Amino acid sequence: MTGALDDFSLLVSIKTPEDLLQRPLYQSLLDLQKSKLAEVLAPYHFDRPHPCGISSCRTPHQSGYLVITEDQKETNIGQICGKKIFGDDFVIKANLQDQRARLKHQLETLQQVRDRTPELMERIASLLYRDLGAKWAEMTLKAFREAVGQAVFSQIRDKARRGEVSIEKVRPATADERALHRQSNPSGRPLQFVSEKIGDLAGLSFLNAHPTSILTSLKDKLFELGALDGKALAAGPRKAWVDWAGSIELTFDGIESNLTDAVRFFSQQNFQLLSALGKDQKEQDRLAQVRWSDSERRVIARTAR
Repeated sequence: MTGALDDFSLLVSIKTPEDLLQRPLYQSLLDLQKSKLAEVLAPYHFDRPHPCGISSCRTPHQSGYLVITEDQKETNIGQICGKKIFGDDFVIKANLQDQRARLKHQLETLQQVRDRTPELMERIASLLYRDLGAKWAEMTLKAFREAVGQAVFSQIRDKARRGEVSIEKVRPATADERALHRQSNPSGRPLQFVSEKIGDLAGLSFLNAHPTSILTSLKDKLFELGALDGKALAAGPRKAWVDWAGSIELTFDGIESNLTDAVRFFSQQNFQLLSALGKDQKEQDRLAQVRWSDSERRVIARTAR
């Protein structure tokens, strides 16, 4: 087959063995020893093995090619049999059709995203502006940072980055704890303070993501795709676009999960743990005044004096 790489006129779609059987010229068992190759019509990859159409082979395989001979007979053939029977002519035509099939799939994938752009834009807008959406999470996080102060906020963000959800409080050791420590470590320093876990921060991974930024980038990419000429791209950049197209639903899933974590993070149960992060009693008292309102869905803090 000659012609431009984007000439898909003889490229057929074969997704299952049943697609082979429905073709009028297809023969499931064929002796090709005296036949000459006319064209490689399509590569295929099946979910389950299917016997090679060559009568001298019949080896089941999942990947192969649909070919047509000069005497107008079609069958399926594996790569090894194809090269053995038809030589370099098969290799050249098979490689070309592989490239055509890949290009066709890539262009179709990008066009499908273009066709879905209005729907995708609506989903982005919904995630941004709905109740408890990305904009709400962004503004609420800003209010939270202002309420607790940058030092405490940095502690919490560092915990999120490390995946540490537990909150511990340092307190003076009791007499029994000091005595037990002295028995276990007679030559060690006396025990003065102990750390004890008081709870876990729910939804902490919310701080690791930036849903508004991610959604804005997705919207920008969709606009860029609308003006993109996929055929004019080099193979590498085109594959990168196709990979991005394949990740869109995962991006939406990630945003939904992140917003669910945001709702879990902004809770009175979490806020009750904050005072343990204060460096001194004054800061602990201040953090104890930070409240979460379920009815108003916002942070409430005593105004600093």
